[in-house]
Amino acid sequence: MQEQVSRVVGLDGFEVRAVVEDGEQLDLEVELLARAERCPYCSSRELEIHERPVVRVRDLDCGGRRTSLRWRKRRYRCRACRRTHTESHDQVPARGRQTRRFCERLAERARSGGAHAEIAREERTSRYQVAQAMRIAAQDTIAGRPTGLPRALSFDEAAHRKGSRNLATIVSDLDRKAVHEVLDGRSRPVVERYLRSISKARRERVELVCIDPWEPYRLAVHSQLPDARIVCDPFHVVRGAGEALDTVRRSRQRLARKPKGKHGRRESWRPELYRARHTLLRARERLSERQRRRLCELFAADPLIAEAWGLKEALRAVYAAVDRAEAELRLDLFFAAVGRSALQPFEAYAKGIASWREEILAYFDEPASNGYAEGVINKVKVIKRRAYGLPSFAGFRERVLLACG
Repeated sequence: MQEQVSRVVGLDGFEVRAVVEDGEQLDLEVELLARAERCPYCSSRELEIHERPVVRVRDLDCGGRRTSLRWRKRRYRCRACRRTHTESHDQVPARGRQTRRFCERLAERARSGGAHAEIAREERTSRYQVAQAMRIAAQDTIAGRPTGLPRALSFDEAAHRKGSRNLATIVSDLDRKAVHEVLDGRSRPVVERYLRSISKARRERVELVCIDPWEPYRLAVHSQLPDARIVCDPFHVVRGAGEALDTVRRSRQRLARKPKGKHGRRESWRPELYRARHTLLRARERLSERQRRRLCELFAADPLIAEAWGLKEALRAVYAAVDRAEAELRLDLFFAAVGRSALQPFEAYAKGIASWREEILAYFDEPASNGYAEGVINKVKVIKRRAYGLPSFAGFRERVLLACG
């Protein structure tokens, strides 16, 4: 009977000596089958049992009941060197109060973004034990990642709390599709300090860095990774053109009328522009026939909207080029078209990306994007929502590395 119960428990090396039931609590009194043969200090075989302490260890539930192991340990004393040692098992860490498989279950639930209080309540344990299990799993993830820096890096930001002062920098490995590190803050000094902490020989392995068009990132990479090629993320470049188009739409959405009464100017509402706000941002090749007809009617009524939409599509056409030479030609045509137009939002946008010309065209030499990093940020938002917020940066870093590392 005891042998059958031991098989059900599934802990190799343990033997169940007794089962104690107390309502929803189930205690299994266990002992190790194998005994120590030598002293770990002097290798002597002259061992005697000094004490038999009982340690209570939380384990996976059995039959829907909260289960704990009452492990009656053997503490040995060596007759030769007079030193003592206690027997151990792989499933129970030294001074641990939970089995490794129970910790792995808690960490797996925390990996999916569950709140500590929710996990502790459902698993009938404490929030401290959940946090400890997640911390151990995060440390194992960090220890198992490759040393040094990967060949291709990306930098992006995510907020671990509300407010612009609570941003963190996500460093991703584009080859492995995994988060490499999470930095506290989003600034040039933060990135430079992290890169300086790595030896120069390992920094020289980095060949590619993909970033958003944000100047502090570029300055930090030029400073610490001078030989790495910088690629500007195409999504953010195209999104900037879409934002310029949307600014033009909003300005044309309201047309000024003559002053009326003491309230001064009144504005009329143009609902057709508001209804077309998403259609204008949609890629041309993804438009349906109905959407094409609506845009043609809109362009006939407002030529400025047609011009702004054409500029947005002209920039998108840059990334449809077959090689760098054609992309460079299309980018020059876009800048020339913006110069001929009288649309201030596009003029400001073109002035901003003109200094990123080399990084934009580098995409055609080394196609890379921050698509994975953006996916990580979306996953981080889900984790924060399920965890009801992550107030500390340490907890935020552990969650991100555990889920995406």
